[in-house]
Parts: sequence; structure tokens; C-alpha cells
Amino acid sequence: MGNLNKVLLIGRLGQEPEKRITPTGQSVVNTSLATTEYYKDKSGNRQERTEWHKVVFWNRQAEIVEQYCRKGSQLFLEGSLQTRDWQDKDGNKRYTTEIIVRNLQMLDSKGQGAGGGMQNNQQSNNQFDPYSSPAPSFQNQEPAPGGSGPVGNDDFIEDDIPF
Repeated sequence: MGNLNKVLLIGRLGQEPEKRITPTGQSVVNTSLATTEYYKDKSGNRQERTEWHKVVFWNRQAEIVEQYCRKGSQLFLEGSLQTRDWQDKDGNKRYTTEIIVRNLQMLDSKGQGAGGGMQNNQQSNNQFDPYSSPAPSFQNQEPAPGGSGPVGNDDFIEDDIPF
């Protein structure tokens, strides 16, 4: 049996996306995504727990996220976990684990704008209906550095953006 490294998340951006250009000319956006789980404690009181995920968008997806998404934008992401290391200013080895996004789907409603509230629609109760008519999804056409090759083959046309 083979291996699988796949992550699926629905959450909201925790900060404004800021695109950078690498020395090799690739666009990259590093940001965070918050996912919130609701549950009842032993006393029956509603509780919530928020997890913060570091996410990385490359190339055309980085440009799309930087242009059309804002802090609070709701996204459905598919990607893989990647851990990298570096040395801090004191020479200590540090590690970080990130989600390298391969597929992106914007879930905010057309009329509400990125980061807008989700009043009066099915996402307002934190449930995702995969059979509803979703916003466009975008797949990485170029591999992330160190990746195994292109993922997806959708051609992106700017007129496809719903807002």
C-alpha cells in the first residue's frame, strides 16, 4: 500500500494575504487559516476550539488569493503537509509545518465580497454542502518547489472570477 499526504480544510483567512516574489521569480503567499470546531462540554455548554494552520499558495493561486481574498475570507483548501527547517538568529534549528495548497475554492457568496458576513446562507451554521453550487475552484498548475509535478489542468480565465 502507498502513502498519502492530503489535507482538506474549510476555514477563514486569519490575516491579509501578502504576495512575495522568490529570487527565482515565483509568486508565493504565506498566510494562516482558522478552523473552528463547536462541541458541547460535559455540562452541556456550547464550546468552541479554533486551530490555526499555516498555509502556502504558489504561483497563480498566490496571485488569485492576494487579489481576491481578504482577512476573514472563507476558503476550502486541499493540499499536503510539508515540514521545513531553518536556523534562527541565535543559530538554533527551528521547524515549521505548513499546508502547501494544491486546490482552492472560495466559499464567500458573490454579493457579500471577500471577508463579508455569511448571513442568510447555508455556510452561516458552519456546515459545508458539497452539492450546492460552489464558487470557482483553482488548482495549482505548477509544482511547489520540490514538488512532484503539476497538479490539475484547469485553465484560469480572469472572467471566471464571480465578483
